Amino acid sequence: MAAAAGRSARARRERHLKLRARRAQFCGALLCLSLIISPLPARADTCELSGGERLLAAHAEEPRTIVTRAKSFALAGIAPPSLLDERLPDEPLLAAINDFLVAQTARAVPLSQKPDRWSRIPAWIMTDSVLLQEEILRQGLAVAVPFAGDALGETCAARLFAAEEEARKAGRGIWKMPGLVHKAKDAAALSSQYGRYGIVEGTIISVGNRPYRTYLNFGRDWSHDFTAEIDGRDVPVFGGEQQLLGLVGKTVRLRGFLEEKGGPMLLLRRSSQLEMMDALQHP
Repeated sequence: MAAAAGRSARARRERHLKLRARRAQFCGALLCLSLIISPLPARADTCELSGGERLLAAHAEEPRTIVTRAKSFALAGIAPPSLLDERLPDEPLLAAINDFLVAQTARAVPLSQKPDRWSRIPAWIMTDSVLLQEEILRQGLAVAVPFAGDALGETCAARLFAAEEEARKAGRGIWKMPGLVHKAKDAAALSSQYGRYGIVEGTIISVGNRPYRTYLNFGRDWSHDFTAEIDGRDVPVFGGEQQLLGLVGKTVRLRGFLEEKGGPMLLLRRSSQLEMMDALQHP
């Protein structure tokens, strides 16, 4: 019994370390944008971006980094396909970014002038009429990721998610592969994804408000079924307790890292991690 308990404890520690490593890699890839608070130059109601600097002799070194002679920029709001599934190739994304930079006179609209640990400035990359991140998602070559530091609230995030949804419905790019969006009711499948970034769809059957956290429950067995957790400090981000209680019976799509916490669990920190499926089906 003691030996079995020891093996179980070691397995839990190994899963925890893997989860921390994946989170660190993800945070680097996405610049830990939750720490960036400089505002975007834009209109808050329409996600119309302005300003920025022209990109001269720019190219992508890898799917997250665009370099010029003087600066390096990181693409905000998207991540390579391999974040969802390691079997998905990132090379088509890299090729599409470089094709865009060669064919267009693009500019970078920074989210912040503070560089990340790799000296990259987080930015939107765009022409007068095309947002690169949105076009990449529309082609099904990347996955949209929630981000902070956005003075527009959720407007720009909604624009990126709409482009991703268009590609998913059309079966473009990575969305030709089945199973990239997981079902909340399939706890066994979700349990195999611990430590990975995931997109999960399901219907909320109950909401539990506690003094320090709120739970969105997708099943009745809380020790086994999928659950989303919101820290008490983040509840106002989601409109408060009453707004969350109103989600009972609603079908939603969540995204983030999957953890083991009495069954599969996803921690929600930003409202753009939660999409209302009714709104997607009835724009």
